[in-house]
Amino acid sequence: MPVVDRSVAEQRRWDRRSGLEDFVNCYECRREGRVAASAEAVCQHCGAGVCADHVRVEMQELHQQAGLGKRTHNLPARRMLCTVCEAAERSG
Repeated sequence: MPVVDRSVAEQRRWDRRSGLEDFVNCYECRREGRVAASAEAVCQHCGAGVCADHVRVEMQELHQQAGLGKRTHNLPARRMLCTVCEAAERSG
């Protein structure tokens, strides 16, 4: 797994040596001007790759149409959002 505290150039050299050239960086880290950490999740709403610092994990009940009503599944599902989409959802 790539080390976060390296410069971008050092990070790319390390990735090529270790065979990890094709990875996704955290969009929020880049937007903040930080050296981007590897993305560990994808925002369900906007599709941005986000690191562990920027992902917000929520539990969500799943519903399914069942005849004239709906059925709720026994186990909740996991829902991952970036900080921007989470704030947008909570603002309205």
